[in-house]
Amino acid sequence: MIEQLYNSYPTDYRLQDLLQTFSFSNPHIGFVLTVAGITFLMGYLEYMYSFALVLWEKSAPFPIWMHTFYFAHDSTGAIVFALAALANNNFWFFWSASGALMVWNLFEIFNLYKAITVERNEIWGHLYPNGQVTVGQAFWKVVVQIIMMIAIVNLFRAFMHDPYMFKWFIFTNVIMAIFPGLYWEQRKTQTGGSMRLAIVIFIGTLNSFILMNMWALSSHYFSMAANPWFYLIGIVSIAYSIRSLWKYRQLPAKPQLFNGKKRIW
Repeated sequence: MIEQLYNSYPTDYRLQDLLQTFSFSNPHIGFVLTVAGITFLMGYLEYMYSFALVLWEKSAPFPIWMHTFYFAHDSTGAIVFALAALANNNFWFFWSASGALMVWNLFEIFNLYKAITVERNEIWGHLYPNGQVTVGQAFWKVVVQIIMMIAIVNLFRAFMHDPYMFKWFIFTNVIMAIFPGLYWEQRKTQTGGSMRLAIVIFIGTLNSFILMNMWALSSHYFSMAANPWFYLIGIVSIAYSIRSLWKYRQLPAKPQLFNGKKRIW
């Protein structure tokens, strides 16, 4: 009986699922677009705080490997969605997703530029006897990481049978929920972190794993019945995002001013 129940559900999401869900003929398209809009907005807000923190406090809230990973993921996704749009009569959602990912790529390029020019000693100094890293050394470390991340993203995209990046999108949200807080804890200071960013990450994570999330709306494959592991990792991710809020408050407070500018709460 259990096997029959399992076999009654789709084994993967389909192109047709996405075309139907995001078609303007879908009677629930208003609700779908609202949920999808909130999901994309949370991702943009997370990077807005990264901009502000690296500009004000000279320290980003995300480790360097997150920047290189997201650059690899989003550049791959921009190409994947553009090709999907061309193959499906210029379907609006695919072009919109491709454009959104291109914007994220610009965000990531900015953060990588700041990592190379501002944060390089903090990030890679422990690898050198005098703790000093040249711009050239930092640049090539970033290039090597990006190449590695592009290979990893595309290898696992094939292994996961994820032609339209929807599974990978979930993985990016899991990473955002868990690793910034661990990074702040490792640095042992609130500098480069933010309580408001931690709150945004928590809201974004919660939005990604509530029962009426963007993925569940797009395909039955992402429903609780068909894929409970999706929601189990959601519980873990939400728990980690709450933990980040709690741990951040326990870290030594940042200075009130940075170069005459108020700290970011």
